[in-house]
Amino acid sequence: MADEASTNAIPTKEPSDGAVPETTGCCGSTKRFLLYDNHRKDVQAFYFNQFGRSILFISFLFLSMGVLEFAYKAAGCPQNEDGSYQNCDNEVYGLQASSILSLMAIIGGLSTSIFMPYAGAVVDYSDHRLGFGRGCAIVLVLVNFAQIFIFDSTWFAMVILQSIIAAASFMANSMVMWSYVSAPTDHDLHGITASGRIWENGGMLFFFIVVGGVQFGTGWDSISLARFSQALATGIGGINLYLAYKRYSPVKAVKVLAEGSNLYLAGFVELKQTMTSLSKHEPGAARFLLAAVFNEAAVSAFTNLAITYLSGQIEMTSTAIMIFIIVVLACNPFGVIVHRSLSRKFGHKRSYVGCIAFTTIITALLIGTVYTPDDANITFIFAFLFGIAFGWYYPCSNGYFVALVPEEKVTELCVILSWVPPLIFASLNEATGNLRIGLCGMLIFLSIGFLVALTIPVNNSIDNNKVMVDEKKEPASAANEEC
Repeated sequence: MADEASTNAIPTKEPSDGAVPETTGCCGSTKRFLLYDNHRKDVQAFYFNQFGRSILFISFLFLSMGVLEFAYKAAGCPQNEDGSYQNCDNEVYGLQASSILSLMAIIGGLSTSIFMPYAGAVVDYSDHRLGFGRGCAIVLVLVNFAQIFIFDSTWFAMVILQSIIAAASFMANSMVMWSYVSAPTDHDLHGITASGRIWENGGMLFFFIVVGGVQFGTGWDSISLARFSQALATGIGGINLYLAYKRYSPVKAVKVLAEGSNLYLAGFVELKQTMTSLSKHEPGAARFLLAAVFNEAAVSAFTNLAITYLSGQIEMTSTAIMIFIIVVLACNPFGVIVHRSLSRKFGHKRSYVGCIAFTTIITALLIGTVYTPDDANITFIFAFLFGIAFGWYYPCSNGYFVALVPEEKVTELCVILSWVPPLIFASLNEATGNLRIGLCGMLIFLSIGFLVALTIPVNNSIDNNKVMVDEKKEPASAANEEC
């Protein structure tokens, strides 16, 4: 990634444990866990951004449940006594109602894949990194505001708006956010990203508790709750993104645009050159990126696929689905603890491979044991397990990513195939009408990603370093983190 942000932000003094004032006892440990290195403005901005964008992201789940209810209603699917809809073969806009959320994920993944090379070029080749990030954040908040007005006549338009505009602006804001993340050692980088993950999970959990409390108190249906959640996310998420971008500093371009080229073309050319270069000179990084294509796509698709599966296959109510997701979020911190412990003890690769293996196994068990409405209660056991898996996956994957990929190459490598598992899901669902078979697309991608990850060559300077637990050792360099 553009390393100028690093030189502007990283202190050159001897690194300390989190670079926070030394505090002993429980309070000091808690501060390092939640606010690692928080004296730096760019780290403060990272925590605000994580909290704000997580709320804007998680509000999409409530929007999804509202969209799914509109789709089942428009398709004329039968409704159960508890208000949930039965999955049926009736079509709406040429698709089965249960494929609508997969359509959103497919379009969102494609729009993001097309837009992100340009976004990466803006970050690296222009002086407008800060302004670009602000613009994307504003667009993201405005789209969430527009989605308050979801009705029978507008719900499909909101599907398109969310899929194209919101998805691209969310990912672009995330790219800018990660381009400012830096640390003098790998140990400090893990501390900052783990604390950031806590704020991200905390934002989502806070949002779910508030919206869940409103639902229990008012008895609103999925559609009314979707409108409320978008309004709440617009206010809280917008304020936190504003506080984040107040703390970021402008960054000059770190690369020169070739004569006759443009930012969009430069993004794709740089992506191709980077992949070629990594294949020749950084085989570990190239292999990791290949594994990440499959693993990231599967994990990113989980939200849409899970809501559709729990609603259509298990026939769970929106309240039960919300409780499922709350349990997932509440268990994320346990995964963060697993990441910190295993990454520092066994190294990046073993922790990453272990995480993918764990996620693959519980996904297979979910498909094999939870497939009828009578299995609804079992889903909450899997909510606990997936909470650990995702809390472990994100900081683990990001930490391994920046340790392997040369720091000047990070921005260009953000394009992922997140649209492929939803495409597999939708295709199998349309062909067979079986949501269980459709969910196998996620399992296939995780399995491929796991097998590829096993072949990543071990870099002794990275993987055997155990992430610098002993600060007296020579500090390892850390690049900016991305995606």
